Amino acid sequence: MTTDVLPQQTNDNKQQQNTVATKDQVQTILNNPNIKFPLEDSWSFWFYKNERSKEWKENVKFITTVDFVEDFWGVYNHIQLVSKVNVGCDYMFFKKDIPPMWEDPQNCDGGRWILNLDKKYHNTNLDMYWLNTLLALIGDQFFDEGPYVNGVWVNIRSKLDKIALWTKIAKNAEVQMKIGRRYKEILNLKDKDTTIAYEEHQAANSGSSQAEPLHMV
Repeated sequence: MTTDVLPQQTNDNKQQQNTVATKDQVQTILNNPNIKFPLEDSWSFWFYKNERSKEWKENVKFITTVDFVEDFWGVYNHIQLVSKVNVGCDYMFFKKDIPPMWEDPQNCDGGRWILNLDKKYHNTNLDMYWLNTLLALIGDQFFDEGPYVNGVWVNIRSKLDKIALWTKIAKNAEVQMKIGRRYKEILNLKDKDTTIAYEEHQAANSGSSQAEPLHMV
């Protein structure tokens, strides 16, 4: 009769087994309602409603800040879809402590990648583009350029809708082009006729009726 001898485990193998969670352990963690998954950065939801009797800043309302994945979905599922809000209203989603105002020191040297959407996409692509942008932000999908991305703003207007990704340091062309190309990938904008343009905040708010794009992809 022969006896099978199990290979002796080394200390390295034992340590590896102790540090790798099993499938059941992972599932137990995912099913535990008391465990939350932190975001890389904390993000704030804002809302703008155009009330002509008030100053612009008075119309910008802070909603809440989210620090965990579960909190993000709790807020997103509670507020109206972008396609359902009234014309003249906006949603903003910015890193914590960065207000959605171009004059703020963390925004003033930057700009925004702009996607203009014809109203025929209002009830089809708009919600998808908006959600995919939010998920890219909380999921840190801009990689090394993530620290340059401050937030995103969506405008609902009568003639067109607009999604604008706000970034820092507009004149850093290398960084901005990487962000712009990555953003097109995130939105799956493969059509060569679909371009997004980058505007510098200071130029766009200088009073000039037609600011030239600083970059395009």
